[in-house]
Amino acid sequence: MSSSASNAPRALLAGRVLAFAGIVLVAFSMRAAVAALSPLIPHISQSYELTTAAIALLGSIAPLSFAFGGIVTPRIEKRIGLERTLIVALVFMALGHVIRALSVNWQTLAAGTLLALVGMGFANVAMPPAVRKYFPDRVSTMTAIYMSVMSVSAFLPALVAVPVADAIGWRGSLLEWAVFAVIALVPWILEFRKHRQDTTFDAPEESVLVRKIHPWRSPTAWSVGIVLAVSSVTGYAMYAWMPVILIDIAGVSAAQAGALLALFAGIGLPLAFATPGLAKKMGKHVHWLVTISSLFYLVGYLGLLYTPEHLTWLWVAVLGTGCLEFPLSLTLVNLRTANMKSSMALSGFAQIVAYVSAAMAPPLMGLLYGTTADWTVVLTTLMVISIAANIPAAVILRRNRTVDAELAAAT
Repeated sequence: MSSSASNAPRALLAGRVLAFAGIVLVAFSMRAAVAALSPLIPHISQSYELTTAAIALLGSIAPLSFAFGGIVTPRIEKRIGLERTLIVALVFMALGHVIRALSVNWQTLAAGTLLALVGMGFANVAMPPAVRKYFPDRVSTMTAIYMSVMSVSAFLPALVAVPVADAIGWRGSLLEWAVFAVIALVPWILEFRKHRQDTTFDAPEESVLVRKIHPWRSPTAWSVGIVLAVSSVTGYAMYAWMPVILIDIAGVSAAQAGALLALFAGIGLPLAFATPGLAKKMGKHVHWLVTISSLFYLVGYLGLLYTPEHLTWLWVAVLGTGCLEFPLSLTLVNLRTANMKSSMALSGFAQIVAYVSAAMAPPLMGLLYGTTADWTVVLTTLMVISIAANIPAAVILRRNRTVDAELAAAT
């Protein structure tokens, strides 16, 4: 089938209901292990000790796991195919949730968290190529759908974690997310069984340039990685520390802090729905979205720095709006590549850049606060990093080049 024919628009669900269901259900499981934990820290601490160092470590596991996913997922996909890669990811997620719910100390909690998040790291890398493979004619639409669902999976666990823990205990609050991971397995197992006799279905696309030249030779690949890194640093710093910070500087309760964390995550829902289509329409002017994001970061951090007790919800919402870079970066993975294999390569590379950077955020915040006993230094540092990193990314994106074209020019 020709490229033009394969990319011709057709009904969204035509012949691909299983793929649609699989992508949506995976998206719903992709942030639960991150968002569900920090609001439960006070509850878990009643069962066993969780030190500041342990909390910082737990906050670092997510980005490190996602960076690991960026390294190994393209290799796993090359060996076993996209569908089985997603199946492995979901099995890891489910087992990780179970281990966390059964944990007896911070070490077993960390082990379960690590396993669940490695699975999520695999899914992070595999999802943009899955969209490219099954919905080449609806890339921006499907990206908006799965990013919107992923946003729900980011704020819903934070919102319900404490009420569910109050009702059935913190272990039940963590265990419930294993059920959703198991449900998400069903369409991908069926999709794999459906196509396993078709030897051409998983045949590699031609992507000579990406095989011969690594993505780090592409400035556009770096810009996508930086954009994802800025949103990831902000996101995982806030997931790890926002409840604690707001209790200290804004005087809110633990339940209110959990609700504000849910607001921070939930603001991503309309952004996830709107950003992919907006990025596609803006085309060569997409760099302006990076600039706008920087302005939101600036206003949000300044609000928390100078008037944390007043309009706290507004500053949290504005800061969360700055994270529009997250759906933007995942949209760019497909908009700035030519085929599924180069999309997989860019997705993996961008997530290595992003999550190695993000892994340093929670420990750095803990170190800065432990040294200064002042959240002002912590929040100011995050603000400066966010704005400074966005500048070169916007400049590179302004050139409007694809990774494939840059790699071709480098030969």
